[in-house]
Amino acid sequence: MSMLLMICAVICTVAISMIAVSAVRALRRFEDASTELSKTAEAVRVSVAEVRAVSKQIEQIASSVQIPLQRAASEVGDVGHRAARLSHTMMNEVEGPIRNTVALLAGLRTGTRSLLTALSRRASRAHLNGGYDHE
Repeated sequence: MSMLLMICAVICTVAISMIAVSAVRALRRFEDASTELSKTAEAVRVSVAEVRAVSKQIEQIASSVQIPLQRAASEVGDVGHRAARLSHTMMNEVEGPIRNTVALLAGLRTGTRSLLTALSRRASRAHLNGGYDHE
């Protein structure tokens, strides 16, 4: 029986040694994983810091561009209003004389037509009278 106990003791010792070796390997892997995780966390911290710096720069650029853009938009609006007023003023100044000119031309056309009609009637009467000029 003592031989059986010795074999069991050897098997238990080997088993405990294997468990210890497996535990050491697992701890090394865990240590490697934690080292990689630490490196990744550091890289994330650096990236977050860079993102914050870029974000601040973008905010500064946006705020520095915002005022000139608002000014430019306001000036464009002012120019548009001035152009509209100028156009309205020109239309008011030009519309009256153009209407008068159109009315004058219409009257001239009507008067010319009446004159030509009267002259053509007179000329046709002269032929009916025998063609003699009695004046």
